[in-house]
Amino acid sequence: MTLSKAEEPTLVGPSTDVVETDKKEEEYQDRFLEGSQRIIAYDLLEARGKANETTDPDVKRYSEAKELFRKGYDLCMSVPRTLDDDVLLKHEQDVKTAAETLVAAWMLDDKAAPMSERVLILGQQYEKVLLKDVPEDKREGFFVKESLLFSAWILLVGKQYQHCLSTLSLAIDTYKDLPVRIYFLRASCYFSLGKLRLGIKDMVECLRQDENFYVAYSVLGSVYMSLKERDNAIRNFKLYVTNGHPDTADYINACYSLSILLNQKKKAEARDFYNKAKEAEARFKSLYGTNTGMSETKREAVQLHEKPEDAHRMILEAMPAKHYNAKIEQLIKAGILQSAYPPNPKQCSNCGAANRKDKADGPLLCCGACKSIWYCSRDCQVADYKKAHKVACKKMVEAAQ
Repeated sequence: MTLSKAEEPTLVGPSTDVVETDKKEEEYQDRFLEGSQRIIAYDLLEARGKANETTDPDVKRYSEAKELFRKGYDLCMSVPRTLDDDVLLKHEQDVKTAAETLVAAWMLDDKAAPMSERVLILGQQYEKVLLKDVPEDKREGFFVKESLLFSAWILLVGKQYQHCLSTLSLAIDTYKDLPVRIYFLRASCYFSLGKLRLGIKDMVECLRQDENFYVAYSVLGSVYMSLKERDNAIRNFKLYVTNGHPDTADYINACYSLSILLNQKKKAEARDFYNKAKEAEARFKSLYGTNTGMSETKREAVQLHEKPEDAHRMILEAMPAKHYNAKIEQLIKAGILQSAYPPNPKQCSNCGAANRKDKADGPLLCCGACKSIWYCSRDCQVADYKKAHKVACKKMVEAAQ
């Protein structure tokens, strides 16, 4: 739907009532937890304008989860950061909606749901709102589905795997309508704790409940390979190559792995999988602009199937991860890489640019309606308003009044 001029908030420039970036220290700036706000390849795919060139369902799911997260996050940012009962009573529905929306995004794709200081506060607000009408003597052990999942999300990000396991298991035992991804998340906790057999059981359960949950084959292949269970690893990797999407890093890894596992007894078949991996790698680079990293599996496959001098050259030419991350950070600063950015007077909330597009040395422009979010240009402001900021903007204006 096209916005009318009356619906669009005014973007205030520095010549009117905007305060320059370095003078807005009183404005709240959210902080994402270290390692939580990761650079995701799908963002780079979108930035390169290649998202429509692949039918990989994971790309679509990530995009949906990211949009859902942005809506929940914007609503969260419109709620005052307090545990005061009177304030929470006024914003009770917004707290519930924001928390449940963010949890839904996390369950859809955890890569699209970074954890931040403000989201942690929302978790506290959500718990307090839920307990508001619960008698004191019945609060011990009280929970609802979304509060359990919110807790599991926080615990997983904090690498509290044992506690996260207990929380996810309680959710699984209590609620029968949870998406199959809940078992995938619990399996990741088991794997992180070295409990591989229990993680395998959860991956098998994923496939039992959803035969199209193909990523489980890839994970099972890797786990069985680490356990030196060659036949099980081969079977699962082949199932992923047959059913999984060829544009994924998992597909490339599966082909490289099979080229190693089959090399001893079936050299021709092993070589065929190695060639498939290289073809898939070329396709991956055309989409994402980079090859997959030089993992130990890929390194071993290259050394097995290339001449020594060629293998040495290919390994040396592999771009180090720190260089790759630096390249993506440059894209963010240039305003090319699209991502969900918290309100920050030093960063465009739509594209992440640190400078005005029409005035490189000028302060970012502030939304003239809520005066709580910043953009590098009018285009970014309108785009962000249409996507998610409309609801948050209105609520922040009402709160201020």
